[in-house]
Amino acid sequence: MSRVFRYQTTVRPDWIDYNGHMQDAYYGLIFSYAVDAVQDAIGVDASYRDRTGCTIYLLEDHKSYLHEVKEGAALRVEMRVLDHDAKRFLLHGQMFEGEELVAVGEFVELHVARHPSPHAAPMPEDVQAALATARLSSDAAAQLPNRARALALRRPA
Repeated sequence: MSRVFRYQTTVRPDWIDYNGHMQDAYYGLIFSYAVDAVQDAIGVDASYRDRTGCTIYLLEDHKSYLHEVKEGAALRVEMRVLDHDAKRFLLHGQMFEGEELVAVGEFVELHVARHPSPHAAPMPEDVQAALATARLSSDAAAQLPNRARALALRRPA
């Protein structure tokens, strides 16, 4: 059974560029906040980070900008888990203004132990189970829009 994680925000005046629409950097900020919401929902929240010294790092992302967004627009991001392994997870995000799809992003995230120095570390079983429960089927993932340059988790042979 897959799960959709949602995040909502409103476009602020200081996010608007000289062309009168949202600057590209703020699409990244909004997607980043949506990833934070996923992390919180799967158990990698502030309490977890404080207790374990572990966190999530972004390894790679791809974004497609489909429609311009203006000041005051109410935006909704829907995030879905496409894949995961013991240390990483792959997310697909769709950003909407109303029912219009305005941007799409994919994000490879890495679970990191910060001490003694940052290094990749396996996620706890309960976090991996939450990702497994949320994960889309491969058929459903293939139907998502704007996946022409899709990211994937590479596994050793």
